[in-house]
Amino acid sequence: MIKLGSTTLSLVGWLADPSQPERSRRHRLDAIRRLVTDYGLNAVELSLDLPMVYPTVFDASFYESVAELQQELGFVCSAHLPFLWIEPASLNEAVRRASCESLRQAVELTRSVTIDTYVLHLWGLATALITAQLGAGPEREAIVSALAIQAERSLADLCDILPPRDICIENLEDSHFESTLAAGNRYQTSLCFDVGHLAWHGDDPLAFLQEHSDRIREVHLHDAIRQPTGSGHAVRDHLALGDGQIDYGAIVDRLEEMRFAGAVILEVNSEADLKASLRQLRQAG
Repeated sequence: MIKLGSTTLSLVGWLADPSQPERSRRHRLDAIRRLVTDYGLNAVELSLDLPMVYPTVFDASFYESVAELQQELGFVCSAHLPFLWIEPASLNEAVRRASCESLRQAVELTRSVTIDTYVLHLWGLATALITAQLGAGPEREAIVSALAIQAERSLADLCDILPPRDICIENLEDSHFESTLAAGNRYQTSLCFDVGHLAWHGDDPLAFLQEHSDRIREVHLHDAIRQPTGSGHAVRDHLALGDGQIDYGAIVDRLEEMRFAGAVILEVNSEADLKASLRQLRQAG
């Protein structure tokens, strides 16, 4: 049975107040409780950039409180490993090592919580930006190959502290999924299927589901609009369901046919969008 969930970002955003750590912790815990009790969700995705940005707020004691809440309410937890401001594929080895340390710290901080899946971006935002500027040819191929080697080294480091099956490599907006998939195949990791990100490439989500059904353990669901521009396509994603072009009903139907038992996380950015997305799903069902 599908476990429908959300991040807390839809209710309380990214910000916290380090000068009022207890209030900020309570605010986030209340958001988790609301997702389960007010919205009827049975999965919550923890955003682990938060403890990296606010270490005095989201410390080990905070995650012990999350674990207590999980025991009380019985929800499933996934965790999105840090991805903002880190570069697991960096050719700068010092940056790569520091990125791996951030991933390790995030895992250790959350050991008290029962976490089913850990979502991983193997390519950072700067890496995607740099490679987007490269033209076709031998230089691009050489750089992308070098980045893939670094990314795989970082994945190997993460597999030393987590079961590979619990690591879900996410398909991103960039065009490097085949490289990350190859690394995941070698280490036998799982996949996080991000429906909105697939829109960046104009790919068929049902075909993606069919091809990778045995590896997908988590789904990120949000709507997207893909429009042609003079130099290709522009995409707006992380929209409320119904505000874009994705046939989310067909995707949910296919997941149910597959008897998908993982978490489907609504990745939207406001409470209004969360409400709208749930309304759309209930109408479609």
